[in-house]
Amino acid sequence: MDSTFFKLNSSQLSFIRQGQSAASWAGIVVKYQNIFSAHAAEKWLLAESDSFVFSALFYALLASGKSVVLPQNTQPEHIKQVKESVGASVGPGSISPTYLSDLDTKPSSGITLTIPAESEVYFYTSGSTGVPKIIVKPFKLLQREVDALEAKFSEQVKGTVFVSTVPHQHIYGLLYKILWPLSKGHSFVPQGFEYPEQMANQIAQDDCRSATIISSPAQLQRMVADNPLLAVKDKVTNIFSSGGPLDAKKNLELQDVLQCTLIEVFGSTETGGIGWRCRQSIQDEDWHTFNEVNISYQHNSDLLAISSSYINEPIFNADDRIELIDASRFRVLGRADSVVKIEEKRVSLDEVQARLKQHPFVDDAFVVVVGSERRKLAVLIVLNDAGLKAREGVKKIELDRLFKGFLSNWYEAVLLPKKYRYPVELPYNARGKLSRREAESYFE
Repeated sequence: MDSTFFKLNSSQLSFIRQGQSAASWAGIVVKYQNIFSAHAAEKWLLAESDSFVFSALFYALLASGKSVVLPQNTQPEHIKQVKESVGASVGPGSISPTYLSDLDTKPSSGITLTIPAESEVYFYTSGSTGVPKIIVKPFKLLQREVDALEAKFSEQVKGTVFVSTVPHQHIYGLLYKILWPLSKGHSFVPQGFEYPEQMANQIAQDDCRSATIISSPAQLQRMVADNPLLAVKDKVTNIFSSGGPLDAKKNLELQDVLQCTLIEVFGSTETGGIGWRCRQSIQDEDWHTFNEVNISYQHNSDLLAISSSYINEPIFNADDRIELIDASRFRVLGRADSVVKIEEKRVSLDEVQARLKQHPFVDDAFVVVVGSERRKLAVLIVLNDAGLKAREGVKKIELDRLFKGFLSNWYEAVLLPKKYRYPVELPYNARGKLSRREAESYFE
């Protein structure tokens, strides 16, 4: 019985970067597939920051019948922890791997990779708690999701170059930055861009006719105030955003100034993609399900239940509260764990955040619960230009009272945040997700 699930021909690849070609990529694969196939280890840690080398090693491992374990980051203690669960490792010298990753290999004229159906990818994800957990994904489920992306958005991304600001070791970056363009023959820039100015410079090059940008809410929201993409806006065709909600006002402003299509993606490592939307107005909160995704309510609740070809379980019960519009449209009402009790009264942290973002002085906000014996709300507020100007010459306690007074239009006194901090930015991680634990540390 043929267990082949997927085949990739290197001749279909298109890299937009000097010195990187399908032949050099295939050369890396050929070298390392021989190494991996000859090694007894079945589970391999893969830690490589260069997406060009990473993608070649990733496919070489899978084609060798190995499982790939992607670390959350390359911090020494985390790498040490991950190594305890694998048989071997490959990557840069900084992680002391079994085999060093190497770009200087002999080019190959062309290869066809065969990926076994049972190949697996292991992700480390922390969510909002900061405690790492492992999610195992058969590669065939990841490829099914890529097939769905191509079926849905192929006309929009056709002829564009994929340019990314997100890391590839997490599921969103792996799918959108690596697997989608590689397996479907779209041109892409393997390099990741930490700063939008670098990305704008890349897009400005002649061989980047039009761009599809893969990014996150944290990165996009910062670009509203200082947007280097304005210089190349005639080349920006699409932007994909995932990792959390993108502020509605900033979403619309980016679409307006860049004259592009901005697509938000809703999902998680466990579920893969659930839905997408292209917001047309402030009131437009509807998400549309991806192909082969069916959603419903969990029993006697407003929590989301998912049946999807991108997950292993027949039904996955999520922690998101939703409102079903019809069979393929829904609204996200917030996380179940965002509803907390303060002095025996229920309040939604997501709702308080949304109210604060309506204030003309607020650029961003994040609400947490602090205190063990007596729980209370605390809030991080990032002030916009108007808020920073209003803060000049004003004591912090007066600013705190201003926001308390604003929130008192909706909440009784016991539910109002008792502690306020005003950081320059919220504690977003590399994936654009907010760390609740780091936010709580502002109030210790």
